[in-house]
Amino acid sequence: MQITSVDNNWKDNVLNIDLSLGNICNYKCWYCWPGSNEGNYKWPDLDLLKTNISHLINHYLENSNKKQIDIHFVGGEPTHWPKLFEFIAFLKDNFNCIISMTSNGSKKLEWWKQVAPYFDRIQISCHQQYVNRTHLREICDMLYENDVTVSVSVMMDPDCWDDCMSTIEYLKNSRHRWTIRYVELVHDNVQYTEEQKNIIKNHRARRVNWLWFWRHNKYHISKIKVVDSKNKIHKFKDNEILLKRLNNFHGWECSVGVNWVHVGMDGTISGTCGQLLYGNLQNFNLYSNTFVKDFSPIIVPAICTKTSCVCSIETNMPKKQISSTMRVIPIYAN
Repeated sequence: MQITSVDNNWKDNVLNIDLSLGNICNYKCWYCWPGSNEGNYKWPDLDLLKTNISHLINHYLENSNKKQIDIHFVGGEPTHWPKLFEFIAFLKDNFNCIISMTSNGSKKLEWWKQVAPYFDRIQISCHQQYVNRTHLREICDMLYENDVTVSVSVMMDPDCWDDCMSTIEYLKNSRHRWTIRYVELVHDNVQYTEEQKNIIKNHRARRVNWLWFWRHNKYHISKIKVVDSKNKIHKFKDNEILLKRLNNFHGWECSVGVNWVHVGMDGTISGTCGQLLYGNLQNFNLYSNTFVKDFSPIIVPAICTKTSCVCSIETNMPKKQISSTMRVIPIYAN
């Protein structure tokens, strides 16, 4: 199959900010992205971060149709930042925002009880090499009881596949019914059997309690559709573009920078893959002392310069194949 466009059901008036808080992590997973857990990028300066992210958010509020901010924290392991609570409280007090985080869930249960009121969603990544599955299940049940949309993504390591499947079955015996997902590892050294691929493509090992989810969820229920070269529309699961290796979007127009920005552990604002945004030849940096002066771009889609897209979120965001002679017209401009 050849595809010519990707679309989803994200709300158009929401700006998604994916914020990496350094690369300090207590896990050293062999399949993690290079540079993700070395600890050489320290935590940001809180006062500078407050000033600069306020400027970034206000620029979008004033120069686009954005009305709400969806901020997602990643790492490293973001739960280790001592000033995380203070920063989240600042965001909640000053902006219309929802807050989520990806964590390995290794902090003590009492810590999670304290932070539960600050978060709208927690995505826990389960790494078989390190996980305490009893502890993990207790955390998820507690978050569920505190009205936090919680899910577990099990990293399906083929080197310990049976253990991963055993952990999934253990998690299914939780007190509450929260989402459990199979997650494919994208790595040069990963090879799955056909049987394993068939399991992973189901994506969800267990679905959430829908009645609870309907009452408490503040996020979209992901729906992906693609159009093929024959103009036929296909409904896809979240991970289907990656599983079918339809993730080569070189030269395509992508909404990264319009609906979604990634802040790297060094403060660089780009796509998760490093894709330049706003038609610029260089990146802005959120941790720069001159960011407020420097950052005033026209909000325009990016033209993909990468050979493949391996981030599941960015793979599924709106994009379309364009002619090499087409000009990119700014979506929002004064």
